[in-house]
Amino acid sequence: MVPGFAHPASTGLSTGSAGVPLLRTIQPPTILSTMRTLLSVAAASAVSIAVAVAATYAPSVAAEPTSAPGPAATTYAFDTGHSTVMFRCKHLDVNYQWGRFDKFDGSFTLGDDAASSQVSVKVEADSVNTNSKDRDKHLRGPDFFDTKQFPEMTFESTKVASKGGDVFTIAGDLTLHGVKKSITFDVTKIGEKDTRMGRRAGFEGQFEIDRNDYGIDIYPDTLGKTVRMIFAIEGVAKGS
Repeated sequence: MVPGFAHPASTGLSTGSAGVPLLRTIQPPTILSTMRTLLSVAAASAVSIAVAVAATYAPSVAAEPTSAPGPAATTYAFDTGHSTVMFRCKHLDVNYQWGRFDKFDGSFTLGDDAASSQVSVKVEADSVNTNSKDRDKHLRGPDFFDTKQFPEMTFESTKVASKGGDVFTIAGDLTLHGVKKSITFDVTKIGEKDTRMGRRAGFEGQFEIDRNDYGIDIYPDTLGKTVRMIFAIEGVAKGS
């Protein structure tokens, strides 16, 4: 043996007939398996590097801010047990005769702003009550409300606008005695909150009409032509 060199048998080499070291034979399947493993590792490394580079140099995109949704509109049904619809008209030009309607119904919707709010009212004309049976019977007849032909008075808002604070202006169509006319009036919100009887809101207001405009022109020397309607409405939120 030459000093400084290992014997071929100790290195895993075999020798030929002339004593020349030969590589020990490696089976082809083993070579293919090794190559596949190396290629898989290389591919995985390349993907990892690409992802890291992309994450490092990709421009950052700020999330678009989302605005919080505005409060949903709430619809209130009239609580007629805690509401009043009244009217007054001059009698003989010396005093006011008062009356009310005992049966009415309606609803109002309060949106996130005044423009998305609305009001709908229905009054049964036959329910007129002036604390006199004979007079009430006369008022239900053809001289006045003619309730058999026109059983209901209605109001439908067409526009609601804020005047600041708790005061609002409502425009809409009033139908009375078969005649529909546009009117505008102010209302004041008394309150709105959750209570032990559900969520509630209340308004009060008034407006005046000329009864002649609605075809009720009898007794001009006895009754004033101007009729003032006064109301206080409490509503309970539907579903509360």
